[in-house]
Amino acid sequence: MNTVRRGPSVIIIISLAVFALGALIQTSRATAQSGKSFFKEKTIKILVNSSAGGGTDSAARVVARFLPRYLPGNPLSVVQNMPEGGGVLANNYFYPVAKSTGLDIFQSSSATVTQFRRGGKKIKYDPREFRAVGSINRGGSVLMIRKDAHARLRDPNAKPVVVGDSDGTRDWLATTLWGAEQLGWNVRFIYGYAGTGEMVLAFQQGEIEMMATANVPIMNSLVKSNLVDIVSVVGSIRRKDFPNLQAFEELMGTKRPNGVPRQAYKFFAGPCDLDKPVFLPRRTPDNITRMVRGAYLKLAKDPDFKKATTRFFGEGWVVQGAKETEALVLETTSPSSEVKDSLRKLNKKHGLPTG
Repeated sequence: MNTVRRGPSVIIIISLAVFALGALIQTSRATAQSGKSFFKEKTIKILVNSSAGGGTDSAARVVARFLPRYLPGNPLSVVQNMPEGGGVLANNYFYPVAKSTGLDIFQSSSATVTQFRRGGKKIKYDPREFRAVGSINRGGSVLMIRKDAHARLRDPNAKPVVVGDSDGTRDWLATTLWGAEQLGWNVRFIYGYAGTGEMVLAFQQGEIEMMATANVPIMNSLVKSNLVDIVSVVGSIRRKDFPNLQAFEELMGTKRPNGVPRQAYKFFAGPCDLDKPVFLPRRTPDNITRMVRGAYLKLAKDPDFKKATTRFFGEGWVVQGAKETEALVLETTSPSSEVKDSLRKLNKKHGLPTG
């Protein structure tokens, strides 16, 4: 005699489906309710990969001031600077250690990309794995030279003009590197400064004679001191707040490179469009990521935020969303082998890091 095994009855199946649907509804309600008060009575820590006083620090402090307005529960915020190693230490720290709770936020800079693509044993992070929140683009950095050194810039027999930087990888160095290669600029590179604040001090003291920044208060202060001449803007587009200042690609004119050298230049200078990105840890849950990204876009429309940001960065700044920020990170971290080789040779020739 054969035994027929019957499956669960239709009534049981329907009961299980109704139970599952009810559980899903309860979970959704609980998630929505927790979202409304997720950040209540909590403190956000914003890690900054530069020293106090520079553009990245200014971006972090304006974000720290206004972002909590648009997060559920209106949390507190604190800013922590970690400038060591030109910001490499902060990137390495944030990559494995930062908690994926939405309470750890990374105010970064284009150096996160430039240092990563230089490579080396000290780089223990991958910016492509961070969760982008958005970024502030201030417009291209402005290249300045001390008045007392300007005459030596195009004189090959004179003492080289000293160009200073934190780590020898910042995107604005493309102007001085290709200035030396294409325009015959007489320059020498030194690097190792903790951040923009230290570079400005060295610039004022004559320790370095050429530098660039997108920080408008710093630019205005140096111009008013009658210490500097402004040379150009990094990249191919003029800044809205400096409409009469040539972009570097205009300055090169007919000496602008073609082929692989041009691709190498665009790759080197490209992170200036990324500028001041904000990241969450790579394993941050989707619902928390959406909350922080949404808050970032809302603060960009806040009149008080606009006023404060314009005071720091001038009229030319724009806020970019998460998708655009992530796309820029990808575009500036994946060069061809020909571009890599071209950059390596050029850096070696002029005394900049080769990896």
